[in-house]
Amino acid sequence: MDTLVAASTANDLLRPFQLERSGLRGRFVRLARTLDRVLEAHDYPEPVSRLLGELLVLAGGLAGGLKFDGTFSLQVRGDGPVGFMVADCTNHGRMRGYASFDRQAIETGAADRQLLGEGLVALTVDQRAVGGEVYQGLVSLDGRTLTDAMLSYFRRSEQIRTGIKLAVRRDRARGRWYGGAIIIQALPVEAGLEPEARREAWFETMTLLETATPEEISGPEPDPDSVLYRLFHEAGVRVYSPLPLVAGCSCSEGRVRAMLASFPAGSLAEMRLPDGRLEVTCQFCNRVYGFDAPTVDRLLAERAR
Repeated sequence: MDTLVAASTANDLLRPFQLERSGLRGRFVRLARTLDRVLEAHDYPEPVSRLLGELLVLAGGLAGGLKFDGTFSLQVRGDGPVGFMVADCTNHGRMRGYASFDRQAIETGAADRQLLGEGLVALTVDQRAVGGEVYQGLVSLDGRTLTDAMLSYFRRSEQIRTGIKLAVRRDRARGRWYGGAIIIQALPVEAGLEPEARREAWFETMTLLETATPEEISGPEPDPDSVLYRLFHEAGVRVYSPLPLVAGCSCSEGRVRAMLASFPAGSLAEMRLPDGRLEVTCQFCNRVYGFDAPTVDRLLAERAR
């Protein structure tokens, strides 16, 4: 069975909205316990946790602008101390993520802006579980922030005007992580406005978005609807039903067993512990799956047939 962690009511959600006067569409994503649960499953240094938190927030916010049945993923590969990161969000709002990094380089004081270096971000929609296809887009990091890379992707690949205000922070007094983002995008024709009116509406909206503070964006207070009203009430902000976001991993003993069954017999034999057992740790949730010696013997016998 999939592992799920219940989300908090007001701060683990994706809230779609629209600005009535201009027709601009947006999403407000907030992560609190969901972010905590993903990050606390790993012993990451704080800079890595913050960076993965940003990727999780972006994954939740961008997934909310797509129609799909499956999993949306953001995968990052760079030549910096953090060599790989991934964040997933399903169409049902289940999220997970992990990072691979050089711990020594991080602990010797690499600056946040140097953590990724140059590389690529892959945006993937995987619908194979329901008989669909896989769609993927790529954007270069070029030493930029994750937010800057996403803005570049929408500007160059999708040709959609996009604004993103993102914040991830750790409340040391509470020992909690909070993250959020407001993402606003322009439709090809907003509310039937003339080109000059569209440009003015976009400029005004981006100016208002910049006034949002990190605390307003990441929470836990005020609630997302109050923030949207403060920012955009003069533009006639309309909110739509939220999608709850939860921390969850799709790993299971059956899936791990199926994965092991696909390995060559020699590889399985090398993975065995001195007492004949075999252990597999999920990279996403750190859950350990153990298989006793007789079970491993059966797997090896099946591979030998």
